Amino acid sequence: MHSHPIAVALAVPLVLWASAAQAEPQTGWANGANAQPASLLTSGPLTWSLLVDTYYGFDFNRPADHTVYPTTTAPRHNEFNLNHAFLGAEVTGVENVLGKLVLQTGNYVDTLYGADPTLNRGAYSGILNLHNVQQAYAGYKFPWGTWVTGIFPAYVGLESYINQENWNYTHSLLSDFTPYYLVGTSLQRDLRDDLAGQVWLVNGWQSVSKFGEGMGVGWQLTYHPTDRLSLVHNFLGGNFDRDQGRTRFYADNSVQWQYARPAWAKRLSLAAVADLGYETAGTLPATVMGGLALYHRAELDDHWALGLRGSAFGDPQQLLALTVPAGQALPDGGTLMPWEVTATLDYKPSAWLLYRLEYRHDGSNIPFIAGPGGITGSAPNFLTSGDRVTANVSMRL
Repeated sequence: MHSHPIAVALAVPLVLWASAAQAEPQTGWANGANAQPASLLTSGPLTWSLLVDTYYGFDFNRPADHTVYPTTTAPRHNEFNLNHAFLGAEVTGVENVLGKLVLQTGNYVDTLYGADPTLNRGAYSGILNLHNVQQAYAGYKFPWGTWVTGIFPAYVGLESYINQENWNYTHSLLSDFTPYYLVGTSLQRDLRDDLAGQVWLVNGWQSVSKFGEGMGVGWQLTYHPTDRLSLVHNFLGGNFDRDQGRTRFYADNSVQWQYARPAWAKRLSLAAVADLGYETAGTLPATVMGGLALYHRAELDDHWALGLRGSAFGDPQQLLALTVPAGQALPDGGTLMPWEVTATLDYKPSAWLLYRLEYRHDGSNIPFIAGPGGITGSAPNFLTSGDRVTANVSMRL
């Protein structure tokens, strides 16, 4: 049974592998892309990167334990705190040799890697140190494609691992419920001037180690017919659960369109994401899950921008929902259907510095949002709605 996703995942993109050309680069205006100029931090064959992402967050439910939930970004209430910081080095000055190492810290690390229970399977899994590794891979650019192996960001859910690259500060539900990182190997190839493809063989679904004995497999196809339009299709499938009898298939599709450049704004852009997943039966019934996200961004000039977003997700068996901290469980095991709307105001006084002010409203059909009692300790408290405001400063070189 576990061979089916591997066969399907490899067959589709490899049909396109026969032709090659230099693909158009990702346009910098797009959601999930870094719009900054080239890094100023170069030293011999290395290009360095540095990020400091700090915030103050206020949750109007006022959780007693200061734990904001559900979120992967800015998860502390009524505090100044460090969301994310990293220091990285990338090999850029050695012909055809690829390599990158990024070390990280902050609340963001806890929210992402804290939901990865595979680190507790057996011994020697890196549970004490791999949380602080954002990316670590090595590879080579062969004539027939680029091959890298290690820890690298996932491409599912449109939004980038790095919040500064996204149109909003917090992530949509589709991004929070899908992988931010993969551990394995990736083969990439430019198929045409406007089309690029990747295939992946990975340990699992945002997991450093493995639950199942099979591998996760997937692909990405990226199509840029013009510099104002981008379409991306991702697939990821495999046995990702403790239940060895279950296999997940997940498709993620996004479109981004820079639709206008009016006199009163630098540019106006739209983005949409549609996800659909299926998990086969094991000890639980087979289930379908998925969601939608819609985005609009108005860049008024080189300094000011406004981003609007709405997203919703259906997770009948709570298979993809964010893990509740401290071993707690949600109060209802039924179908989960959360949604959110978010507005983000950006001010960028420099290419290397970004100020953000964001308002977000969360809703859910069942209690899923941190209430006044918090969600840790002996009496967790969940509600069906919540509002929060976050002020953020990010410096990236």
